[in-house]
Amino acid sequence: MAVSINHDMDQGANFSFSILAKDTNGNPVDLSSGVTAYSQMRKHYSSANYVTLNSSLTGGTGYILVSLGSTATAQIKAGTYFYDVELMSNNGATVQRLVQGMITVYPEVTRI
Repeated sequence: MAVSINHDMDQGANFSFSILAKDTNGNPVDLSSGVTAYSQMRKHYSSANYVTLNSSLTGGTGYILVSLGSTATAQIKAGTYFYDVELMSNNGATVQRLVQGMITVYPEVTRI
């Protein structure tokens, strides 16, 4: 079962967070090969429109960095969105949701 974690995103600023993938014994999972991470955020679960969040694997450490640059966050309307991060085996046979939650986007006031 996925862990639920909420995040705040500032419109027009860099956004990132990392998660640690663990096995059933609590040890970091080796992500150096065999899996790909995917992450999206949507206004509603059933929304056809979505924003793809960059998901970078850090190999044997078990960490996944989820990020979005300032240019991309500037295009997202303020409000609350749902997101999740999933790992898929490279052959597509296994999908595991690691984390899910909400991202609250706060509007940008200063525009440089």
